[in-house]
Amino acid sequence: MNYIIQKPGDIGFETYSLEGLRVAVASGEVQLDWPARNNGKEITVREALSTCYECGKEISVLHAACPSCGAPFRAAQASLGSTTATASSALDFHVARKGKHFGPYTEAAVRNYLADGRIKADDLCWRPGMDNWLPVTDVLQ
Repeated sequence: MNYIIQKPGDIGFETYSLEGLRVAVASGEVQLDWPARNNGKEITVREALSTCYECGKEISVLHAACPSCGAPFRAAQASLGSTTATASSALDFHVARKGKHFGPYTEAAVRNYLADGRIKADDLCWRPGMDNWLPVTDVLQ
């Protein structure tokens, strides 16, 4: 899902994916009241961020995951600090819950999401080099 954003006073537009938009907002690059457009529909950045990237249903920033499909939020993934000195910065962690796949995430993001409840201990996890999907807590011991 891509959004076209035009900063007030600018001539050009910039295109963001929803994940890229969330990262841009977290870094302060985009303001929530800036106009956005998706599939011809005029919205604000705030409205764009209140939509699940997976199922398109309305979400609240108070939720840790989409209440409709269970997708954990990927907001501000690039700005999250590492919780361990050895955490991988590669986007190579994939998470599965109830048959749906999410990610990729960095190891640091998965650790943070696990700590704040966005990812559950019994969610399955896979990364390159693994033969099988395993519970997240088994992979991040």
